[in-house]
Parts: sequence; C-alpha cells; structure tokens
Amino acid sequence: MTTFADLSTLLLTFFVLLLSFATMDIVKFRDAMGSIQEALGFLPVGTGVFQQSKVPPAFEKPIARSKGEDMRNIIKKELKTMIRDYGLQNDVELETTARGVVLRVRGRIFFNTGTAELKPQAFPVLERIADMLKRFPYRVSIEGHTDNVPVKGGRYSSNWELSAARAYSALLFLKDKGVPVDRINIAGFADTRPIAPNDTEEGRAKNRRVEFVFYEPVHEG
Repeated sequence: MTTFADLSTLLLTFFVLLLSFATMDIVKFRDAMGSIQEALGFLPVGTGVFQQSKVPPAFEKPIARSKGEDMRNIIKKELKTMIRDYGLQNDVELETTARGVVLRVRGRIFFNTGTAELKPQAFPVLERIADMLKRFPYRVSIEGHTDNVPVKGGRYSSNWELSAARAYSALLFLKDKGVPVDRINIAGFADTRPIAPNDTEEGRAKNRRVEFVFYEPVHEG
C-alpha cells in the first residue's frame, strides 16, 4: 500500500508539472483528470478541484442559415452599390421575388428606339454584372420586354423579335467578358408582361426594359 501511495503521488505530481508547462483546453483537461482520479481512487467522480465532465458544456446553438440566402443577400448588396455608383436610381429597379433577385433596367439605358445594338452607357452596367457572375456561382436569365406599340420598318418585324434580340445582345456582351454561356438564359416577351399601363408614355417607358434575374446557384462537383 505504501508503494502504491507513493506511485500515485508521483503520478499526480507529474501531471500537475505538465500542466504548469502547457496550455490545455480546460474541457479536455477536466475529462482527463476525472478519468485519472477515478482510476486511481483519489476522489469520487464529480468532487474536488478537477471534475470529470460527463456532458459537453452548454453553448448557444447557432442559427441555421441558408447558403443560398446568404449569396442572394450578397448579390443584392452589390447590385445596390452599382446602382448608387452610376446614379441609376431613376432607371434601374431591384426586386426580390420567388424567382430570384431581379435587376430591372429601362430600355433607354441600353438601346435606342427600335434597335438591339447596345449603347456605350450600357457597358459599365454589363461589365459589373459580368464580374459578379464570374465571382458568384449564380445563373442569370436575361429577359427583353417592350411596350405594345407595333414595330414599323427597321430590322425587326415584331416586338417579339426585338425583345429577344435585345436579350441576345446582352448575352453576347457577357460572353465576351468571360461569363460561361451555360449559365445564361435569354427570353423575349414582347409586350405580354407589362409592369405599367401602356396607355401613357410614362407607362410604356417602364415596360420597355431588360430584366436580369439572378436565380439558382451552380452546384459544382
């Protein structure tokens, strides 16, 4: 018994010495010391200076957040910054829908009347969109819309062709800036989805627009 008591005392002294030379995780240390005490029969489990930890320490459960929601909020923030930087508050709207984040740009920013050739003032906006799509793994649907005034003369025979051609012009720009085309959809809706009455010039101006819908992220791997 005397030999066993000496051995136990030396072991305890050894572990206390180790503690003085090392920084240890307190939870792990308590678990280790509790096991040693129980094995050597020094103190009942749960008493003394060091107590064996039977359950993990209480902690506040983190709030579960969707990665998709986080990404959507980042995209909204960047688009808001772009609108502010270029002073486009009167011609660009941002909306969150069930489909995704919608950037709605009035047609006069991108195109002249009856054409699908991009205006130079559209380039900075499209460059920012291209940069976002290269940094964030999202898909985008580019959708052209017109008012209900029939197309007369010119290159396009109908508003269907004109709205689709405008969406296609935006696609080509993004492609040239390095955005993979398999992440881009385009559509032309002509005057079938108005957001304002077509009986006033102001309403028709709102309906002539291009929408960029940022939706589901690309799942890689």
